[in-house]
Amino acid sequence: MAAAALVLSGCASSPKVEADYANGYNFAHLSTFSMVPINNDTYAGQPGESLTEQRINESLRTHLSNRGMTEVPADQADILVSYYVTSEDKTRVTSYNTGFNHHRGLYRGHHRHAWGYGVGSDIQVRQFTEGQLLIDFVSPENNMVVWRGIGAKKLKSSPTQQERMDTIDQYVDAMLAEVPGW
Repeated sequence: MAAAALVLSGCASSPKVEADYANGYNFAHLSTFSMVPINNDTYAGQPGESLTEQRINESLRTHLSNRGMTEVPADQADILVSYYVTSEDKTRVTSYNTGFNHHRGLYRGHHRHAWGYGVGSDIQVRQFTEGQLLIDFVSPENNMVVWRGIGAKKLKSSPTQQERMDTIDQYVDAMLAEVPGW
């Protein structure tokens, strides 16, 4: 759970977003929603939601309300909304060609000249953490996922509270923009 708390805690790049949906599902008719609670009853041994989970719930509620949707109990909802947060440590290795080199010089004090040609390269290794947020829209009629949005982003190591909240809003906004018919 500690990793999940860091997942959407801030980042240095825009979220990469992708989405998939069930063909033929009419998203334009959606006017009510219900948030599906996270499957865990505790956070790090304590009752309640983590700060990250609270921020994601608030952001989803705000964005859906701004689209004209109303939150209702699950048995009255047009769509159920759930999400999952994860993070993964990654390594990026980049090789750079530094070019074709020409060398000329004196060797050991002799007046001999030597010529040389070669190709140089440089390797850069970077380690970072990538966070992912998955949002599902689930049909309450058959309990099937009808839309899934996935946002992935390289995380900043020491974000401020405002950066954490802004990052979550960026994720949610970019992902919900991918819902067909909205």
